[in-house]
Amino acid sequence: MSVLGRSPIDDRAALVRFVTDRVATRLVEAIELDEAEHQDGPASAALPLAGDARRQQLLVGAWLSEEIATVNQDRMHRGDPPLSELADREIRARVVAELTGTGPLETFMTDPNVEEIDVNSHLSTWVTYSDGRKVDVGSLWESSADLTAYQKRLARRMTGTGEGRLDTQSPMLTFQSDDGSRVVMVLGGRSEHGISTHPRIAIRRFVLRHEGLEGLAARGMFPVDLVSRLQAMIRCGFTVLVSGPPGAGKTTLLTELLGEVSPRERIITVEKNLLELRLEDDPRHPDAPALFTRHSNAEGEGEITTRQLVELTRRLNPDRVVVGELVEDEALDMLDVASMCKRGSLATIHAHTSDVVIQRLAYYVSKSNTSLPEFAVWSLIAQTVDFVVHIDLVRNEELDGAPVRRVTSIIEIGGLGENGGLATTEVWGIADDGQLHQLAPLSARHLTRLRLAGYDPQMFAMTGAW
Repeated sequence: MSVLGRSPIDDRAALVRFVTDRVATRLVEAIELDEAEHQDGPASAALPLAGDARRQQLLVGAWLSEEIATVNQDRMHRGDPPLSELADREIRARVVAELTGTGPLETFMTDPNVEEIDVNSHLSTWVTYSDGRKVDVGSLWESSADLTAYQKRLARRMTGTGEGRLDTQSPMLTFQSDDGSRVVMVLGGRSEHGISTHPRIAIRRFVLRHEGLEGLAARGMFPVDLVSRLQAMIRCGFTVLVSGPPGAGKTTLLTELLGEVSPRERIITVEKNLLELRLEDDPRHPDAPALFTRHSNAEGEGEITTRQLVELTRRLNPDRVVVGELVEDEALDMLDVASMCKRGSLATIHAHTSDVVIQRLAYYVSKSNTSLPEFAVWSLIAQTVDFVVHIDLVRNEELDGAPVRRVTSIIEIGGLGENGGLATTEVWGIADDGQLHQLAPLSARHLTRLRLAGYDPQMFAMTGAW
């Protein structure tokens, strides 16, 4: 009988699915057998197959040749010619992309201008570009079942991360791809006992551009004249929080601010689950060890939290500690560590407006230690944080254009207020004309630190609009 039934093998898409399923089954079986051998046998120095991309590629290539040879034999038994050289190459490329790459998403995953990929179903996939364009590229899979099979193949290949399960018991999965992208998959559809009406995938790509603050200014994130001021603030060792809503570019701005740190400084980064900052891959930072949290295992043991890692940084001799994002009770430890670092700290924090950042930070600190008096909370923030740089997605509704990432506010923390709380000043902000203005001079405390670091305080003098 034909490998695809009695009809001739003339449906290229069906043939790709058939060969992909055959090779994928062999790959899954090999991974499971390899895992069993690593668990039952003596410890091996070899990298587990699940985490060895090179071995997977070699095996897939060998199995692919065997399966295509079987297809050609089947065709000749029916009196049909073997696959043409062009068809053979196309099928091999598509199957390899499915099993060792990202299949139908490969085109977008290799485009440096793509920032987000949102698969809503097998019929609709939205791609968001770095210039703000958002395009529906349409149907990339034949059916919902094909998309679900793609999800499970991708999930199974990622068992090397320790988070490769996507099934009825675990219908959602987050992992980091080889290129650093964050991938979130949700099981769904009528045939699956999932948590959504369709199988879905959301990918956030973190492209390392290393364009510097000048490059961000050239893209319109902030005025060119602000570059030298931001450089001075970072090099001087101020503790800076970068705030903003989702997708505003907090990580991008934080990465380029860190680009101004001297290569002689030791930067310890702490991130939750995924490595987005990737300073170890940045040639500007030769001494930048990265730490990341870990989920508990199936027995509920082995979890490592952000708070534990922040505490660990004390013993790793940091010049600066950088926390990818403050979201929970690690805020107290971050402030405590930053106050003892030689060169301060940086972190991002979620906020839709700059005026709620400090209140949110205070809430996180209070949550860390419910017995901490309110005065102590405000005092710790006042003694540690110097500036909040807020970045936002600004859209011109009249022009109906794509949103633009812009720094809309820089707030200075000037110590404790007279009636409790903090004394804060918006030093730069968006005025009525829609442009960034310097609204107030820096405090004497910060000007003194800049002067001692060798900077001319006049560079922060009031200059009006830029």
